Amino acid sequence: MEEAFLLVLFLCLLLFFTTRTLALNTITPGQSIKDGETLLSAGGNFELGFFSPGNSKSRYVGIWYKKVSTGTVVWVANRETPVSDA
Repeated sequence: MEEAFLLVLFLCLLLFFTTRTLALNTITPGQSIKDGETLLSAGGNFELGFFSPGNSKSRYVGIWYKKVSTGTVVWVANRETPVSDA
């Protein structure tokens, strides 16, 4: 009985941590993303999230190419009003 409980607990923890590390491709009204979380396009080509260019401490919401190693940003939501903290 205890072995079954431990197995179920292990599987639940594994599922929880696996789903927390996967990039999502949809959010629903009322949901949000936090600094460090991203949304990945269905095809895996684009990613949306917070970023700081260069050595800047300002944070921006943007979309960039996921598969380009330099992180080429293609759109910025708050270009004129960056966020100063996480």
